[in-house]
Amino acid sequence: MKFYKLIIALFLWVTLAEAGTYSVYEANYPDVKDYNVNVDSAKLVIIPRGNFIEMNLTMTVSYDFESWFFKNYNELEFLWEFSLPEEAILHDFAIWLDDSLLSATMLDRWTAELLFSDVSSPVRHPGLLTQGWANRDGQVSYALKLFPLKRQEKRRFQIQYLLPARPSVGALRAWLPTTQLISAKSPGIDTLHVVYQYETNASEPLVVGCEVLKKAHVPARSSWEMTLPLEFDQFAEIILPSPVEDSFFFSTYRKNEENYYHLAVYPPTVAKIQQPRNILVLIDFNRYNTDGLDGEFLLSYLKETVQQALSEEDSINVIVAYENLVQGAENWVACSEENIDAMFTKVLQRSFPGYSTFQPIIVKAAQFLKNKQGTAEILLFTNTDEIGLYGSSRDIMADQVIGMFKPGTRLHVIDLENKSNLVYNSDKGYYESQLHSFWGRMTYNTGGNLFFLRYNEIKSILSAFFYEAISHFETVEVQLRFQAGYAHSTHLMALHEGYYPLNFPIMQVGKFTGEFPVDVKIFGKTRENKVVKQFTIEETDVTPGTEAIATSWYGDHIRTLLRYPYDPITVGDIINLSIEQNILSPYSGFIVLDPNNQQAQDNEDPNNPNGDSGDKTDWNNGDPTRDEGGGMTDVENTDGVVLLNISAYPNPFSDHVNILVQKPAETDIEVFVFNVRGQKVCSLEIQPGLPEQTVIWDGHDEEGNLLSSGVYFIVMRGEKINKVIKVMILR
Repeated sequence: MKFYKLIIALFLWVTLAEAGTYSVYEANYPDVKDYNVNVDSAKLVIIPRGNFIEMNLTMTVSYDFESWFFKNYNELEFLWEFSLPEEAILHDFAIWLDDSLLSATMLDRWTAELLFSDVSSPVRHPGLLTQGWANRDGQVSYALKLFPLKRQEKRRFQIQYLLPARPSVGALRAWLPTTQLISAKSPGIDTLHVVYQYETNASEPLVVGCEVLKKAHVPARSSWEMTLPLEFDQFAEIILPSPVEDSFFFSTYRKNEENYYHLAVYPPTVAKIQQPRNILVLIDFNRYNTDGLDGEFLLSYLKETVQQALSEEDSINVIVAYENLVQGAENWVACSEENIDAMFTKVLQRSFPGYSTFQPIIVKAAQFLKNKQGTAEILLFTNTDEIGLYGSSRDIMADQVIGMFKPGTRLHVIDLENKSNLVYNSDKGYYESQLHSFWGRMTYNTGGNLFFLRYNEIKSILSAFFYEAISHFETVEVQLRFQAGYAHSTHLMALHEGYYPLNFPIMQVGKFTGEFPVDVKIFGKTRENKVVKQFTIEETDVTPGTEAIATSWYGDHIRTLLRYPYDPITVGDIINLSIEQNILSPYSGFIVLDPNNQQAQDNEDPNNPNGDSGDKTDWNNGDPTRDEGGGMTDVENTDGVVLLNISAYPNPFSDHVNILVQKPAETDIEVFVFNVRGQKVCSLEIQPGLPEQTVIWDGHDEEGNLLSSGVYFIVMRGEKINKVIKVMILR
């Protein structure tokens, strides 16, 4: 038995490291990693930004382990892999080099990765940050790299991101990045220093999910400062004052001749009309039986939905199967925010097992409901595949489970098992999941619902169940009518699309043109009727905003574009917006350039004998070297001679494009064509020794295949040279 538990613990250790990992490896040899990385300190500065919350995370890491497989400790590369919610807008990355703070430059992703890890160049830049795609958890993976991480030397870096606040009654909530900071493979860190900076409302922030070791109000710095313990699988939230003082909050910011706004407003008043619900939630989660969902995130999504969908008239309890069964409360608890916080704090911070506990958790549920008054609903989350009965034996067992509860008890099942193959049901003539008929008999015969993660996202399933029998807004619409203008390009911030709580603020970010006052109308549709609320916002009601308002709009806009089907034009738009607005996307990357070895530099420049490239970095916002034809022209010397240049015409093109290459005669270069995914399409032949030449590209790849319409990149590379232009094929 001890050996069995040891094997389970070993598997858990390996699996749980997915939450966040730190490692080092010799540069260009990432397959041989050492995870003995020290996280020496972590500081989180939290700043309210209207409907969003800004998170500024500063970390210091070091490495002092003696690894027998590393040959050169001065060539170690640091990697931090972590995740953030897909709604997060990461818009800044910086590192400290000696006593200087170096901010990152945004490039398209493949250029950034090429510059950071190019083995053919003596230049290696000190920092890179990239992101992946959202998984079914709604989490996006990130990879942060630093070079070098030498033994006995500390490296410090900072990331900054905006997170949409989750509204509740009179407050805003946000998850703290605690799970990202802890890794089972690394020594980790014991505490997180949190600083909450406020402008006007000095109300004390609350933290739920963990204890607060220290807390102090520092009026001189307009801040509250706290020290939080960090434990594995810890999901902690911060609760901040709502910006809505009376019935609405409206904040604006002007950038690049455009006006942006945040609006938070309470919806029209509607009385709740349904009978209260008593819901017993059972979590039977084997962490090896579900792809694309972690049990920890399941609980966090469950908590969010319960807080928004249920009210104090409803009652709930939660039983979770860990190594032991953990019950959130001894009895039914009313669905107030305080009760839900307390209950989920008790059931979180544990590791899910690698086996199913279906039968014990059903028995525990029957014991809990045995002497309870009124009717109840049971919601079972399970991914078990361990019920080894078939045919009529399964039917008998399903009937036995139903018989354990008094008549009127509704059984609902959310089947999370999505790794097993479907099986063919010859009686019904279709393929179904392994336990489809078993769960179907339990739910159908009690009037319950059966959901499958295999076919639906977990957020959609939770919304469909918890909002099923209560009053809520099925749709909401906010109309703003400015004097001599209008609002447009709006993004409605709702975690539960199509399900809007009755008493939570509606939060919106958008653009507008025109003058104040602005008339506001809010339309809400419930199952029973339609309601309208209207009022006027005067200019004196407007709260001055910051650039974060514009950043939040562009972040939501980029996220909308990422949902579109793959198209080269759309990808090109995402890349352009990402670079222009300094917002990270899957197609872009933050790179911190070595100040002594900038890209696209020419060491032969007589006016720059130290080889410092100054302002010659391509793709910088507002780069003065960008020409009108889409090319990137290098800075001229005092004689007006262009040192390095690559340009293309016509651009866009349909048949062929002329690529003009200008360089010092003695400089050796190569020219390549890449697509928007960073894949090399072809190489273009360059004649050595010529200071200026024109190369024709006919829009074919190296195999002679005609390429489709879209965005492509021409790259000129040489020693300490990397220049890029964008061209477009229009067939």
